[in-house]
Amino acid sequence: MGLWLGGVSVSTTAQAAETPAMPPEVQRLQAFLDKLKSLQADFVQHMPDAAGDQPRESRGQFSAARPGRFRWDYSAPYEQLILADGETVWFYEPDLKQVTRSPAGRLEKTPAGFLTSGKRLEETFTWEVKPGPDPKLPAVELRPLKEGTVKRISVTLWPDRDEIRDFIVEDSLQHRSLFTFSNWRPNAAIPAERFRFVVPKGVDVIENKEMNDQP
Repeated sequence: MGLWLGGVSVSTTAQAAETPAMPPEVQRLQAFLDKLKSLQADFVQHMPDAAGDQPRESRGQFSAARPGRFRWDYSAPYEQLILADGETVWFYEPDLKQVTRSPAGRLEKTPAGFLTSGKRLEETFTWEVKPGPDPKLPAVELRPLKEGTVKRISVTLWPDRDEIRDFIVEDSLQHRSLFTFSNWRPNAAIPAERFRFVVPKGVDVIENKEMNDQP
């Protein structure tokens, strides 16, 4: 899809001795995150098919409350729920009557971590500024300081408003997902119950000490 066009315009590495100077694109992303307390948005996730055919598409709604709480409600092509309540991350598959439980301490290794952790970018990532899916718009490419399943996250903000246009996630196996957003509702009042998961009756619980590459 030509997601990584052109050369690097800015490259900087976080250093323990001093905080690196942020280019304007990274400053804008940091300012956006600093103002973000909660959010709701609709999303579409595109994943390239292994055979190189038309990308698979999933859609649903994303909600988050900083720090540390989020939920991805997948409604199509089938239902899934990924929910972080501040202590635990739940990955629920209703069709399989199965939920996987993981410790929230590994949240930073997931794509949603940069939105919900509450930490500044330089505490968790290095960055580069590159063209995004639309080559006319710069994207901030974030690389986790700690190794995990997520290799990079490339974030594009709309040029005329403080909303995320899209972000691309690439994992350590070079699998990519493109998330695009609409109906962005920042700092909306979200009931605490929205981030509470109760295991339904008859559902098996699987313990997982390692986070997978889900959002």
